[in-house]
Amino acid sequence: MSDRPQSRAGGDDNRVRRLSLRSADVDQVRSFGGRHFYPRKFLHPLGRSGRLDARFDLLQVGALTIGDVRYGADVTLGYENPDAYQVGVPLAGRLETHQGGRAIIGAGTQAGLFRVGEDVVIDRWAADCRQLGVKIGRELLEGRLQTLLDAPGTVPLKLSAQLDISTGMGHSWAALVRLIAAEFSNETGLLREPLIVHQLQETLIMGLLMACDHPYRAELARQGRAYRPAPVRRAIDAIQADPQHPFTVAELARAAGVSVRTLQTAFRSHLGCSPMAYLRQVRLDRAHQELRASDPRHTTVTQIAYRWGFVHLSRFADAYRARYGTTPRETLREP
Repeated sequence: MSDRPQSRAGGDDNRVRRLSLRSADVDQVRSFGGRHFYPRKFLHPLGRSGRLDARFDLLQVGALTIGDVRYGADVTLGYENPDAYQVGVPLAGRLETHQGGRAIIGAGTQAGLFRVGEDVVIDRWAADCRQLGVKIGRELLEGRLQTLLDAPGTVPLKLSAQLDISTGMGHSWAALVRLIAAEFSNETGLLREPLIVHQLQETLIMGLLMACDHPYRAELARQGRAYRPAPVRRAIDAIQADPQHPFTVAELARAAGVSVRTLQTAFRSHLGCSPMAYLRQVRLDRAHQELRASDPRHTTVTQIAYRWGFVHLSRFADAYRARYGTTPRETLREP
């Protein structure tokens, strides 16, 4: 076991620490994980042997931690009253969790998001599961949000249960996490430079706020419009004004005053997705708002899905669960 600083960059906020653990001892693993991520209420191997083959490789940057975590056995564990936000980027295997009534799955293209102040129970961390856990201090994330909004927001921040890392900003954010984690053994790389470390920390925090769903995401997107080129803004305005319209990418390009190829390139550069993917996301958000506001005695999920252009109900349900961590039907029935 190694649990000591191995590398530093100047300044408290930019100080980099490399920590590692290799252990089969349950108590040692629980203590280490609780010290550097969330306090462990319990950690129990599910196999008959009761042993682990745990590996932790952590990079700590101020109030931000990125950890490559494996338990090497099927385990269940619980976190009590988490005091930081956390994202689990899956590298292999499957993680099944619940927090405050939300089902959270970390596997494949879905990263799990954990909130502050709500107990977490990982029902099953599979033996082959390997995750990059990203822990962000509460004051760091909430402070950055308030700075970006230039106004106080309601906290703790209600993050969605999942982050889709297969496309768009979620994909870019997860790629950056993997890139930083790969620097664990490179003690002479860019993480020696305080300015680089500071910028990476800022990018990760702001990127998460822009990529995942929460009550202020739309406002942050509006704040960012000033930094987008005019053709992108014109296409966005057309979509936002009438998201139910059966747009084609050619029609959006005409509204933007550019070619289809130019518009697609600009969208990917400034929003991390294609114009049609952005349109689908706006429609999904509008459907979500309508589901929350509707009376299930008079409205059905099918009606709302069709109204917002989702003709394949199974695909709509899958996309909705990936974004909001629940089903359209459950949202419609919530009091």
